[in-house]
Amino acid sequence: MPDRINNDFFLLNKGYSNYDDSTDLARHRWYYYKEGFSPNFVEKAIAHSQIKKNDLIIDPFNGSGTTTLTSAILGYQSIGIEVNPFTSFLSSAKQKNVDTIELKKTFEKTFKNCEKGAPSNLIRFSTFSYKKDLEKWLFNKNILNSFEGGWRYSSSIKNPDVKKIINLSLISAIMENCNAIKDGKCLRYRPTWKNKRLTKEDFIQSLTDKSRAIIDDIVSHPTLTEANIIQGDVRKVISSNRQISNFKLCITSPPYLNTFDYTDIYRPELFLGKFIHNSQELYDLRLKTVRSHIQAKWNLPKMSDFGILYDQVMKHLNENENLLMDKNIPLMIQAYFEDIFSILKKLFAKAAADAQIWMVVSNSAYANQEIPVDLIIGDLGTKSGWHLKEVGVLRYVQKRKTKYSPDIIELRESVIIFTRNK
Repeated sequence: MPDRINNDFFLLNKGYSNYDDSTDLARHRWYYYKEGFSPNFVEKAIAHSQIKKNDLIIDPFNGSGTTTLTSAILGYQSIGIEVNPFTSFLSSAKQKNVDTIELKKTFEKTFKNCEKGAPSNLIRFSTFSYKKDLEKWLFNKNILNSFEGGWRYSSSIKNPDVKKIINLSLISAIMENCNAIKDGKCLRYRPTWKNKRLTKEDFIQSLTDKSRAIIDDIVSHPTLTEANIIQGDVRKVISSNRQISNFKLCITSPPYLNTFDYTDIYRPELFLGKFIHNSQELYDLRLKTVRSHIQAKWNLPKMSDFGILYDQVMKHLNENENLLMDKNIPLMIQAYFEDIFSILKKLFAKAAADAQIWMVVSNSAYANQEIPVDLIIGDLGTKSGWHLKEVGVLRYVQKRKTKYSPDIIELRESVIIFTRNK
């Protein structure tokens, strides 16, 4: 196993596998997105694949749009696929070029409508605001109503690109005034959230600051092309969409195999932006995601021929069921690799003869054993027709000790590089 891993990879410990260095970058700073890789990683992949401006770049797990936004700023053609309607909207909005005079005037009208406010339908809904017997809530009532005033005004904006930017600004500003913050797999309440008592004025100030940053970025960092953002289940979109054809470079990072439902952490944004309206729609969205979680009753996997490493993993899990936090974890792992294998096969069918895939993944730990996700996906790529060029280590991530895997203190995060030809 070790001889298949490049521990001297040229991007090792350069910070390219995480989004932390992007929070202050132009356009990326329009909304804080915790997951994802650095735009510098996209630039390195483009440079090392030696593609041309008219070549197509794709990202089948586009998330907040780091691949597509970086490609648009650099002038490359790109397509992003994203199942989450909020993050799909986010990646589309961040690449827009609009007239800044028109945008500034529209922001001024938005501020006035936020000052007036409007009754929010999220008051007393779930944990969105205070209600009797609820100890914690996400937003204070006056902030939700102020947001709603701006949101209702946005429906009258005729320019669709300006409207997208205004709506993103509203969502970004209200999330900066949420009583909870994103922390790993969950929303965690700020330690002093009750004492701080965030107000409508705090929200409008955040929106004002956001507007200035956005206007500055549109002037200083215009996008040279516009990516095509497709919202849908990647397992279906790749095969059905004719535009995804003859791509030269795929830069992506699928959901990590960590039992976590990524739709849940963006539940506030999904409801705030009217992308979903009830719990059933949220559940239906979960069923459209890659099966890396145990929060939904997805279809059971059928395939299991994923190589020797996979067989070793499953044997260990079956022999140590008492160390699993959930009995469905082995099924989830099988379903996850079935989905990844299917996607790799579909990508192979749509790739140019000299195409490459740069896929960022992290290993997982179950039953006190590290699951070599990167190497298993390497096997799946080979099985689907790709040539495995390299498994390059990006970093080793410190892992919190748990009673289920007490001896695993770090996990490998890698980029798997496939080529279509040798």
